[in-house]
Amino acid sequence: MIKRYVALFVCLLFPLYSEAQDCVSISFNTLRMLAESRIDPCPICQKKLQRQALGQITKDIFPGKKIMFNSSCSLIKTQQTKDNELMLNTDYDSKIMINGTETNLPYIILKFYTHENHIVGIDEKDYTSREIQNLYKNLMYNKPIAAEVIVISYKYSDFASSIYLPERNTLIIHCKVIRLQQIQ
Repeated sequence: MIKRYVALFVCLLFPLYSEAQDCVSISFNTLRMLAESRIDPCPICQKKLQRQALGQITKDIFPGKKIMFNSSCSLIKTQQTKDNELMLNTDYDSKIMINGTETNLPYIILKFYTHENHIVGIDEKDYTSREIQNLYKNLMYNKPIAAEVIVISYKYSDFASSIYLPERNTLIIHCKVIRLQQIQ
């Protein structure tokens, strides 16, 4: 009887643990497919791997989804990020071996848009406010950032809210930033 209650408690607690640990729910295997696409010598195979991975990502990260970042799962602004980009702060080793070849897992970038800095295909209602943009400009590099974002749609992609850029080895998730704060 006690074992049944313990098992039930663990089953109820595990999803909470997973969500707290994994604020962006992208599996390792999905990231691995993107990494493999960079080293596969076959261009058709590269595209197939990317489409499979982005198809998986779209199931978990879709327009309207709210994602919270905090001290246990934070974002950072780095020298590698471009304007209006925040990188997922990961503690895993990005180097992996695939079929005897070393490669890196992709960076996960959240990109937001403003009236001053946007692209065609992002709806104006999905622009981040000027207030948040000003906060972003004052963020320190390589320091953890807490944020609340809403995933938005990008009209000119085969996938609702994300694109993969192999030349940067970067998965970009389009979003609107609702809250932004440097973690001290």
